[in-house]
Amino acid sequence: MARRQVSIGRSSGTTLTDQAYHTLRRAIIEGELEEGTFLSGPEIMKQYGIGRTPFREACNRLLHERLLNVVSRRGYFVPEISFRTVREWLEVRVLVEGLVAALAAQRATPEQIREFERIAEGSWESSDSNADYARRVKSNTAFHLYLAKMTRNRELERLTETILERTERLSYLELRRSSVGGPQIRMLHAPIVEAVRRRDPLAARRAVIADIRNGERDLFTQDFSDDDFVKWFAPKGGAVSRTESVPETNSGKGVGPAKGNGTQAARAPASTTKTER
Repeated sequence: MARRQVSIGRSSGTTLTDQAYHTLRRAIIEGELEEGTFLSGPEIMKQYGIGRTPFREACNRLLHERLLNVVSRRGYFVPEISFRTVREWLEVRVLVEGLVAALAAQRATPEQIREFERIAEGSWESSDSNADYARRVKSNTAFHLYLAKMTRNRELERLTETILERTERLSYLELRRSSVGGPQIRMLHAPIVEAVRRRDPLAARRAVIADIRNGERDLFTQDFSDDDFVKWFAPKGGAVSRTESVPETNSGKGVGPAKGNGTQAARAPASTTKTER
């Protein structure tokens, strides 16, 4: 990937710190600034046209979001995503988005279902080029966000949006480790659309979980097994039925770093990368 030469100037309603933050955040998420390496302040500021104060304040915000780490007297570096962190994020996606899909199948209006179909088709069409990572991630995010919107639960919408923002880096990693394109995304998204169209909450939940687990296979080369799910979530002294069910409602039916070309000077200490289990 060629280095971007970006000069950021003041625009209406946006501070230089805001612009620096969004520029660096995007570079980290997309893998342009490599994982596991230190940010060289002077080089980064020159490359992106960022001043010293906006750079420092933007890095502090990214540190708070855990997109950067800091080493005393060394500076900021882009942390590699640990195995444990990925598994935790994917567990949350399975639980939350599984519920979202089930509620969407029960509550979506006919107009929303038609719009959902249109968004799904757009995600398939925009994924024909394996090099078009950013566009594919954006289309996939729009698909899952609209699924949450169909629940007509604003808290679930906000929670889903937060989860997708936190896992955006994983989407880029997944795309780089696989050759997923339009046909593959259609194969994963079409069953979700069909289940919502048929008002089948259980099928919608299973289809969304299958989509998430497919991404996990691309990242780990193995997925959560049903036995793992039972082991983690079975109540003490009891068991979880392997036949899943969705609670009835008033409506009736009842889860390797990206390679970029950043300008960092040195690798982060080995002890900071991928050591969690």
